[in-house]
Amino acid sequence: MNLFQRNVEILRRQDPALAAQVLESSGGTLSIQSAKSGVPTAMVKKRFLHSAYDPIREAERWAEHQVKDCQSGETLVVLGVGLFYHVEALRAKLPQEYSILVVVPDVSELVDGLSVRSLDGWGDRVRWVCGTPEKMALQVVQQTQRVRLLTYEPGLSLHQDSFDTFRSQLREQLAKRISGTLHIMVVGPIYGGSLPITGYVVRALESLGHRVSWVDHSLHYPGYRNLETIRDDRLRLTVQQRFSDTLGVISLAHVAEDLPDFVLAMSQAPLSMAVLEQMRRKKVITAMWFMENFRHLTYWQQMIGGYDFWFVMQQAACLEAFKNAGASQVSYLPLAADPTIHQSVGLTDQERQELGADVSFLGAGYRNRREILPALLGQEWIFKLWGNEWEHAGVLETVLQRNGARIDTPTSVKIFNATTVNVNLHSYTNQGFDPDGDSVNPRTFELASCGAFQVIDHRTLLPELFDESMMGVVKSPEELVPAVRKYLHEPEQRREMAEQSQKQVVLSHTYAHRMQTLLSTMGLACPDRIGAILQGERQAESLLARSRECPELAPLLKSFPKTDRVELVDVARTIRQKGPEAKLGREELLILMMDEYRQEKRDFL
Repeated sequence: MNLFQRNVEILRRQDPALAAQVLESSGGTLSIQSAKSGVPTAMVKKRFLHSAYDPIREAERWAEHQVKDCQSGETLVVLGVGLFYHVEALRAKLPQEYSILVVVPDVSELVDGLSVRSLDGWGDRVRWVCGTPEKMALQVVQQTQRVRLLTYEPGLSLHQDSFDTFRSQLREQLAKRISGTLHIMVVGPIYGGSLPITGYVVRALESLGHRVSWVDHSLHYPGYRNLETIRDDRLRLTVQQRFSDTLGVISLAHVAEDLPDFVLAMSQAPLSMAVLEQMRRKKVITAMWFMENFRHLTYWQQMIGGYDFWFVMQQAACLEAFKNAGASQVSYLPLAADPTIHQSVGLTDQERQELGADVSFLGAGYRNRREILPALLGQEWIFKLWGNEWEHAGVLETVLQRNGARIDTPTSVKIFNATTVNVNLHSYTNQGFDPDGDSVNPRTFELASCGAFQVIDHRTLLPELFDESMMGVVKSPEELVPAVRKYLHEPEQRREMAEQSQKQVVLSHTYAHRMQTLLSTMGLACPDRIGAILQGERQAESLLARSRECPELAPLLKSFPKTDRVELVDVARTIRQKGPEAKLGREELLILMMDEYRQEKRDFL
């Protein structure tokens, strides 16, 4: 029996179906080479998956780095196969109680490894998960809830798309099993486009059952706005920056007073690097949902190391730029709508008279809009322009409504509903459509959620969110007028497309959907903290089950409802309620002492 046959026999004892697949595959994905140390190594397209000098020592260093974060009770899921050096080293450094699963997107690669590397002595203590990304994700969550992903980067890049899909599917599967509740502190901006979205996010998180503390800095906007009376530009900018820094310290005070499981900052939130570094020293997890075009607003480059997690509305080049700049965790998270606000509404005759039109556009006066929208004038339809920042709008001033006042959300919803064809042009500071246009603006989701028909400029990320049966898509400014004219004369098609886009929002594109994705992403990356709480491990019932080795805690935990989340502070509060004359046991005194120590260490400022 040769090496390959012995390995297949070891595999068969654990997974007969996978062993059969291995025998049916011919391999050939990896090019096997000899390392300087004399052991096999592997190459793909002239790139080594393992060290060309000493793969064993390289694997040991990788494993040493990974085990630092591993916690008892977790299942370790390894992404990246190669010749298994890293898997063997990981198995050797961990106690038997740890389960290790290796994701195998390509059986051919596994065959190459089994042909030159022995599983003797360790292969029977590792499970290999094979199949489509969807099936592999389901297999993982069926075996465990506490998952920690470990990536072997050289092997990961070989099947990047498969691993990305696996991660996405795993997040979705874990999100379905969430039973615990988090305390999330949301820090919003002073003003701007992300301010209303902050409100939608807070409502979404609360609708999912989490406790949310909203640090609402828009309350300070009048004071910030008053600083514009300072005439000297340099002095004004200095004072505004100090004002913003003060709001960051206020945010830190809120964190100190009511410690959250993590802080979620929205775009333009006034959190400085000094504030973020203080949160990190106090082991507060931080996340930023960056809802800006990363090419145009580049303040993220100075803040990149401040946040543990970045969520962005662009893919490809954006994700790569953030990673190259040093982001430890960056994920794609598109915008969405809030169907409780963005919905079909009835209108009075007066509202329909003022807000209604054949064609309308709502948004700020960016250069490309100023140059494209005049083509909609002088046509056979009524066109209305809504929004602010339209000073010196030229011919567009004749259709500008309410003298260019900012339009609030309730009025926006009515305008969407009152318009036959809503024009949705993404902002661009140059001529025409943005040639790098990828992200999809919030207006797209909001119009769709209202059941309003829209004509939108093409975006590369649009097709995976809405297809062309849901909205009219134009690929150049010259196509806009013909498209508007076409859909004005096709009411039935407009209605069907708007209905489909509205259903798509409810199915996939609400802020509740986005927050589920955000939380499952963070839970997967922090299984011992965020993940454990989401899986219900801090609930009274779970804590009680795990306290069998310390039965003295049982009476304290039984006083809480089974599904309630219980923290040290909660148990300490229950003990203190017994009164100053109560005779306390050893365990109760220890809990009070730990709670006092916890409060003493809360010196955030």
